Amino acid sequence: MAVIREVEIRNFRGISYLKWCPNPGINCLIGPGDSGKSTILDAIDLCLGSRQNFTFTDADFHFCNFSDPVIIDVTLGELDDALLNLEVYGHFFRGWEGGTCTLYDETSAALETVLTLRLIVRDDLEPQWLLFSPGPAAEDREKNLQWKHRQRIAPVRLGAVAAHHLALGPRSVLGKLSDDVAQAASALASASRQARQTFADQGCEGIETLLSASKRISNDMGIRVDEVKALLDVKGMMLSGSTISLHDQDQVPMKNLGSGSTRLLVTGLQKEVGRSSIFIVDEVEFGLEPYRIVRLLDLLGAKRNDESQQVFLTTHSPVVLRELSSAQLFRVGGQRESLPTAEVGDGVQPAARKIIRNRLNPLGGSLEAQKTLRVCAEAFLAPSVIVCEGKTEIGVIRGLDLCDQDNGRTSILALGCHWADGDGSTMFERAYIFASMGYRTALFMDSDVAYPATEYTRLQEAGISVFRWPDGYSTEQALFFSVAAAQIPTLLDIACQWRSTDSVDHRIRNASSNSYTLASCRESFVDEMRPILARCANDGKWFKDIEPAEIAFRNVVAPNWHQTLPILTSALNGLWRWISPPPPPPPPPPPSHNVFE
Repeated sequence: MAVIREVEIRNFRGISYLKWCPNPGINCLIGPGDSGKSTILDAIDLCLGSRQNFTFTDADFHFCNFSDPVIIDVTLGELDDALLNLEVYGHFFRGWEGGTCTLYDETSAALETVLTLRLIVRDDLEPQWLLFSPGPAAEDREKNLQWKHRQRIAPVRLGAVAAHHLALGPRSVLGKLSDDVAQAASALASASRQARQTFADQGCEGIETLLSASKRISNDMGIRVDEVKALLDVKGMMLSGSTISLHDQDQVPMKNLGSGSTRLLVTGLQKEVGRSSIFIVDEVEFGLEPYRIVRLLDLLGAKRNDESQQVFLTTHSPVVLRELSSAQLFRVGGQRESLPTAEVGDGVQPAARKIIRNRLNPLGGSLEAQKTLRVCAEAFLAPSVIVCEGKTEIGVIRGLDLCDQDNGRTSILALGCHWADGDGSTMFERAYIFASMGYRTALFMDSDVAYPATEYTRLQEAGISVFRWPDGYSTEQALFFSVAAAQIPTLLDIACQWRSTDSVDHRIRNASSNSYTLASCRESFVDEMRPILARCANDGKWFKDIEPAEIAFRNVVAPNWHQTLPILTSALNGLWRWISPPPPPPPPPPPSHNVFE
């Protein structure tokens, strides 16, 4: 079965240029809206598909720049005998080196023989499909893939509407499942004739006046007609294969199934057909509950590392991400840049042309990448990620964010930012994972453990912003050293709810050698108690989870922010500025070249 080795896209919709070597098996694309995920799927579908009546418009060119053609190259490997026919396609064979993902102009015994299919659209908007190899292209030799071979490699695409696959059409999975479509065509022709004859025998009541007038007018006009009848039109009764569709036991068309059920059924049918090895599914979770998402991914081979088929998915669902292997995940990213055009005439530089540089960043197959995907799936679906040292820091962010929402301010989620659990000692590695995939990444940590300065230098070089308390403070210590005295009893109440009153009291007594009790700290608090309470909170894990930290910062810290010391507020103010950076200044106006100035 054919496998896509390389995809190269130029000047197509939101993509200026993209080269990608997908994996066999599952390839799941994630990324922010308008990053080009669906465009990549469309490019593959349009280049390889058997549908060649697609209407292109100027909007299909990158920033409507129709002066440069749309070029989509898809290189196929694992060719079957028909595609390896030397007489038919030999001039267009190229070589592929899988270890380095390198495509060569010619093949050899040391390389895999591959074919590159090209779709090119110029400013006349007429698409052209052909095979491409630099040698024949230089000699202006052109050849297209034979239609029967194109039908074999054409992807099966499951979009929001997949019901057409449940009818016996030429492009449906059901049509491919039938061994003898000719018999179905013969049955349809016979049914069409029988319907016309039955209608003729029964006649059509209520139109006698129309028939009589038609006969009279025809004869008056010199058109000799002995009789006028109302029969079913021959062309109108031509039944195509799509007329035959699946029905259930109650004769209800299975096209009426829900979108999710249709996708499941079509996927199962495709597995049975086994002719096309390339599957395209945009938003795989569409119309499916979580348990049926898992079933669909199982059918697509997500858990079996099935290399007999190649699947291209997009998703916005953490449920999907948790069911995938990290090696199956790619983040689509793009950066808007100005590309100056060449100087013209008197050396005047025209306004820069805007493009988007596109790239696909793999998550990779390391053990830590897999753990990060399982634990932090939601974070992979946001443009900006805050890697938190642990659950306490997650609770801090959630508490402050909820207080912002309580007061009508914008949530950090609405600003495109999500938190991820760094799980203590793995926080650095997880931050590097997100940064390497192109996420805008921050690390939020405490300072009770000393790390070498080289680690912070490395974080800075990776583009990761670090926010932490002053040296020596854990989050719990920073909390008790910073809040106003009036808020201490409330913090102790939260600790008691989480760890029990007896546990909190016992720890305070032990830490203070019975100088203080829970009751004395509540009723007659003095600043000398802060170090004891800070140590107890840290050692006793009073806020070492999302919920207690969230409650403390939502109900205690955030409402009294201006009474809280910079030990706590300084790092958090910086983090909030990072979450919502000020917009960049507008670009300067282009220089004027008015000859009268």
